[in-house]
Amino acid sequence: MWIRDALPKALPTIQVFLFSYDTNLVDSNSSKTIANFGSSLNNTLTASGFRTPASKPLIFVAHSLRGIIVKVALLALAGGNERAQQMLQQTASAVLFGAPTRGMETQALMTMVRGQANESLVRDLIILSGYLKSLEDRFFDIAVAARMRLFWAFETKTSPTVAVSATLLQPLA
Repeated sequence: MWIRDALPKALPTIQVFLFSYDTNLVDSNSSKTIANFGSSLNNTLTASGFRTPASKPLIFVAHSLRGIIVKVALLALAGGNERAQQMLQQTASAVLFGAPTRGMETQALMTMVRGQANESLVRDLIILSGYLKSLEDRFFDIAVAARMRLFWAFETKTSPTVAVSATLLQPLA
């Protein structure tokens, strides 16, 4: 994994922390929401010492849903106490790869999660989602106020996605 292995070698003065969460969709009984994951990210950062005034600047590198989680986490900091505000001010930038800022095609995913506890999480990611629109508007305001440098990367060509058949998942061409 280049973030964990190569990035610290290329930039020896940085610390790298990886944030993970349960990404299982099929047969999941997790009822965690995007907000829950954002709170968990903030708790991880706090436990890692990022709420101290001497902390190094934060630079987030996030792919897909993690980009949304980073935005939620930063919004929570903006509405938090003085320590949370300090952590927000320590956020220098974010690079978001393929974050579904405007939603994503969820038809195949909804087929996998229908009736499960995580169905609402997938529903929040639909194209033209009111949740994502509100999140983006609020995030833009705090990013500007905190003078964050933001970068987005996304695919410009169609790539395989998942499809659901009666018994298995298979890539679409």
